[in-house]
Amino acid sequence: MKFFILLAFCVTASAEVSRLPEEFYVTERYLSLASTFDVASDVEWMGAASKRIVAWTPTFDLANQRKEPLATATARFFVWGTVADIVDPEGKEIGCIEEELWRILPWAEYRVFDATKRIIAIAKMDFWGTEFDLHDPLDSSRIFAKISRPWVHLFRDSWSVKILDRSVFDSMQFDPRLLVFLAILQTDKDNRDRFRREIENQLRFEFEQFEGTSLYKPY
Repeated sequence: MKFFILLAFCVTASAEVSRLPEEFYVTERYLSLASTFDVASDVEWMGAASKRIVAWTPTFDLANQRKEPLATATARFFVWGTVADIVDPEGKEIGCIEEELWRILPWAEYRVFDATKRIIAIAKMDFWGTEFDLHDPLDSSRIFAKISRPWVHLFRDSWSVKILDRSVFDSMQFDPRLLVFLAILQTDKDNRDRFRREIENQLRFEFEQFEGTSLYKPY
């Protein structure tokens, strides 16, 4: 099986290189105290990303098999849509994922930036909300990777990530940690939107049930 370099990071005094296969999965766990996603291939479990229970904004910590930190994605305050900054364990910026709000057709679209604030890719989801094409910002026909999930996904999301242009990742032009967080942030956004709709529907139902009634009962 061919592999590509995921990242190089320092643990104590030594440097480590982690690897991921050309196809891997980012799967939301059924039962977890905090929202958690497993990263695995067909042959091994490679790590997990968990949402912090106590945080001002949605924050996910990615760790490897030995539970050593790899990166953290933190959503920004006071912004429309999803904008998340990704940093390494030492707090050094890796990149940013920013949702494109002004769109006509796609279910979702994101701009991906590197540590220098340079846009390095655009992730555009299809009409059905099942697949992202991650492509060159200057050439939409050059697709770096595809991130897909089943059309029916009850209770949890399960993303399949396929690398189509290994050179972009081998050269570290695109840090693969951004690829993992892209899938996670979309699921988190969907979950929060679903929860908000449930609250709105419940409030609407209660309002309709009690509309026209009065809490004041004269003696």
